Amino acid sequence: MRIRSKAAPFHLLPTYLSIVVLGSIVAHLASEFFAMGTDADAIALSPRHFYLGVAALIAAAIAAQQMLALWRNSLGGRDLKRELHIALETLPFRGRGGFLIFTAALQFGISMTTVVGEGCPFCGHDVWAGVIGALLTIVLLAFAARTIGRRLPSLAAAISALFIDPARHADAVVVSRAAAAPLSPRFVWFEQLYNRPPPSLSIA
Repeated sequence: MRIRSKAAPFHLLPTYLSIVVLGSIVAHLASEFFAMGTDADAIALSPRHFYLGVAALIAAAIAAQQMLALWRNSLGGRDLKRELHIALETLPFRGRGGFLIFTAALQFGISMTTVVGEGCPFCGHDVWAGVIGALLTIVLLAFAARTIGRRLPSLAAAISALFIDPARHADAVVVSRAAAAPLSPRFVWFEQLYNRPPPSLSIA
């Protein structure tokens, strides 16, 4: 039993939007390479994409800060897993149903908006290849996000078991570890109950 109360569940929306921004940047670059081939090399690292680099750093920092805040507020692996299960309900469509289509459409819209905002550098090349390349990239990212989202609570609980110090939250636990029942031996043969001879061989 843990002595703790929370005013509201943790919201994953800032983290979700940050990941959408990162996915949109990847789709933006993919669309240019699909449409322009090696000619996109000169554009990818040009000052034209400086704002994309800044946006990627900000989005990554927000996502990392949000996850670190959730981590620090957790009392352990099980608590972190529970909090993430609740937080997944704050995502669009509660992370289910139309979540995949919504995420793909949002990333595609943002990526194409940034391409057009730059003056559509691949419009003089194979435009359809650029659009299809962006869509393929976004669909793959959306499937990856959904898969990770389903596994996130279990992954977080496993990772927290390695890094979260139980002693840090010892004051929130009613029963201490010292008062817990001792673990049984690894091999049951050494228990006295199982070290007795069979009844047929015992001496009355």
